[in-house]
Amino acid sequence: MQADEWIIETQGDTSSRERLETMLNQAFPGLTGWSGKGPWALLADRSGIQCRMTIERGRKEFCDKTGAVVAEFLVSEKEPLMLRRHFQRKFGIREAVEADVLVSEAIALLDGEPTEWPEGTSFAVGRGRENRVKKLGQRFGAFLVSNGRLNIDGFIRFRMRDYEAEICEAAETAVEERLMERQYQEFMSLLQTMVEWQEVRVQAVHVLHGGGHAFQLLDEKMRPLEREHDPDGLRRADAGPEEDDQEEESMLVSRLLAVSPRHLYIHTPEPDAQVIRTLMGIFGERAVCTVMPKV
Repeated sequence: MQADEWIIETQGDTSSRERLETMLNQAFPGLTGWSGKGPWALLADRSGIQCRMTIERGRKEFCDKTGAVVAEFLVSEKEPLMLRRHFQRKFGIREAVEADVLVSEAIALLDGEPTEWPEGTSFAVGRGRENRVKKLGQRFGAFLVSNGRLNIDGFIRFRMRDYEAEICEAAETAVEERLMERQYQEFMSLLQTMVEWQEVRVQAVHVLHGGGHAFQLLDEKMRPLEREHDPDGLRRADAGPEEDDQEEESMLVSRLLAVSPRHLYIHTPEPDAQVIRTLMGIFGERAVCTVMPKV
């Protein structure tokens, strides 16, 4: 019976192809190929990984498992390189640390919410990654059933435009979110400077947060803040739902900046709420947060 033969090629250094060779052989314990080791072995010129063996039964299963390994290699080894290249070419990002952060954020977007922590690892695996490996593996496996040579990079370029588009979209979203975060931090820094330099108008203000969008401002004697100190009025607990979170946060911050308290006491059942964290960040040492039970 004629032996089957496959060659898998990938760009990159020899060490990358050696890792793929190891991954492929680990997927087929007990199988021995022409090299006398595992079924897969580097070519003499180390340009690819070759498998040459006679498979009487289970040829499709062999190709499917090989495709799954190639997909895992692609997601773990080549995706970060693809993202880094996109950041460099489109956004001119060459600084290593910034690129590393953006790559991590883009991969997190691709992977989605963490669903499990693999044993012995320090990272969480999201459902998106699992689905991506499965989908890519099926496409690689189907190709190997009828083709003896797979060039991973060429396959992506000419047969997986949808996958490339997904990678690019994640990269661009990561850059947009990074820019928004940077702008937010700059704005927070400006507000912190305002708090530091503006004149104190009242000794203390208590912020009573009932959860969600329900806020009330009280003076140091726990009375509703007088109107001369709160010229714009206050959004009450029965305010309508038409204003979103950003409007609510902006309104509360602007009114507290206007009254400029020496001390800010925040009473809330939700200390991790975004608006509470914003207030603590802006007013710094002036602010004290007390956690209250939910009513």
